[in-house]
Amino acid sequence: MDRFLAFWSTPNLKAWALVWLGFAFLPTTINAFTLLTEYERTNQDIPGWEPFLREYSSGIALLLVLPLVRWSINHAPAWTEAPVRWVAQFLATALAFGTLHLAAVTVVRMAAYGALGQGYGLDDLRDDLPYEIRRVLLTYLLIVLVVVGVRHLIRLSRSLALLEAAANAAGSPGTGAPPAHAAEPGRPPGTEPARVELKVGSRRVYLAPAEILLVRSAGNYIEVVTAEAVHLVRRTLADFQADLPVAEFVRVHRSHLVNRGAILRIDSRPSGDMDLTLRNGAVIPASRRYKSELF
Repeated sequence: MDRFLAFWSTPNLKAWALVWLGFAFLPTTINAFTLLTEYERTNQDIPGWEPFLREYSSGIALLLVLPLVRWSINHAPAWTEAPVRWVAQFLATALAFGTLHLAAVTVVRMAAYGALGQGYGLDDLRDDLPYEIRRVLLTYLLIVLVVVGVRHLIRLSRSLALLEAAANAAGSPGTGAPPAHAAEPGRPPGTEPARVELKVGSRRVYLAPAEILLVRSAGNYIEVVTAEAVHLVRRTLADFQADLPVAEFVRVHRSHLVNRGAILRIDSRPSGDMDLTLRNGAVIPASRRYKSELF
């Protein structure tokens, strides 16, 4: 239970609470009233509480297994990098999600029916199984499509905003010339750069490595994050890492490169992965695959 509660104590708790509200509580409430109306219309003699118990038990079960969906989405490889693995992971998660959801539904219903002096067993589950399987798999598919789609839209809108800002600032005076202490292109191997050059649209921005908190992949671009701004640069993460001091910057995820000095806290997950809290308040994932580089 402690791990379950710790899992939900994350900055995006409200977003996932809305996912549960939209895909569990509201639909189950509507379904319960629909079933009650249908039973009354066909003169079926059933207790008025039964449709609500059946529907809300499914909603409670979804709440219990929703962390599995969140974990799968957060740890899925990029579609463009590994499409087969991406599909395989979500198919495996769908199977696990359906199995765990049905098990949780059964336990909740058996407990609730028992508390009300009624019985709910395997025969009842067998009757409910076709309906439950269809609904669970459809719910899982919709959650994945909506969450992944919204995340991509947010990333796209952010990238477009950065490009627009870069284009608007392109004509600003004094942004094209490097400062006197900028990094020289021909610096000797093994020496640390005084400045790192970023080609942002038609501008060239020069940053001291210590100013960079985080670098993350954004499609064909990278986002270089400082305390004041986010710079969108058309480069790969591995290529940009080669320009940074080896002792100061570490790869913590396939899509994240972080400044060691920017890390305020490291929280371990039961899976072995970690969450890094940076000094600007951002929380980023750190994969256990890169643990040896971080420590």
